[in-house]
Amino acid sequence: MSESESTIITFIIPTIGRESLIDSLNSLLNQDNNNWKALIIFDDVEINYLIDDNRIEYLKTSKLGDNNIKNKAGMVRNYGLKYINDNNIETEWIGFLDDDDILSSDYISKLKEEISLNNKIEVCIFRMCYSNGYILPSISDKNIIRGKVGISFAIKKYISNNLFENNPFEDYFYLQKLKTLKYKILISSFVTYFVRMKPIKCKNFPKVLINF
Repeated sequence: MSESESTIITFIIPTIGRESLIDSLNSLLNQDNNNWKALIIFDDVEINYLIDDNRIEYLKTSKLGDNNIKNKAGMVRNYGLKYINDNNIETEWIGFLDDDDILSSDYISKLKEEISLNNKIEVCIFRMCYSNGYILPSISDKNIIRGKVGISFAIKKYISNNLFENNPFEDYFYLQKLKTLKYKILISSFVTYFVRMKPIKCKNFPKVLINF
């Protein structure tokens, strides 16, 4: 990537030090487009410098969020969003990846493909696959549905001042907020996000456009 070329996407990856993080990072290193950055945010655990790559920055926070709520990943993602904005990190998009999940090697290429087909997209929700073969959003979903979306989406940097709630369904509420604010949302044809499993080949789904 040249000095003048803007980064396509910066990934925010919260971690509690799981060994599976190395597989998540390898899925970035295996991208067929190398124009990315990543923030690895260690949530109240010691930083383990897993990979020496100048595109990856390692950060540490104290424990964030309400201890009565099990899922605090949204609060760690907020730390990453604020860090990107406070430090003026140049990136067109911001993506999310959990430390036990894996991206397909063509994640960035598929994002670029969707943008080339419709450059008004501000939020791109990729389909996500589980080890039992279940895919979300499903083929029948025509909208953002609670329990039927996850963290498999990317947002334009200029809307990253919107933050996650400390809630077990933080992904749904985040996307619902962006929908209410009238951002243009695409539910992509492509399955590019794999939950606690290695990527497999999946069929394409119909696109869904929201707020267009």
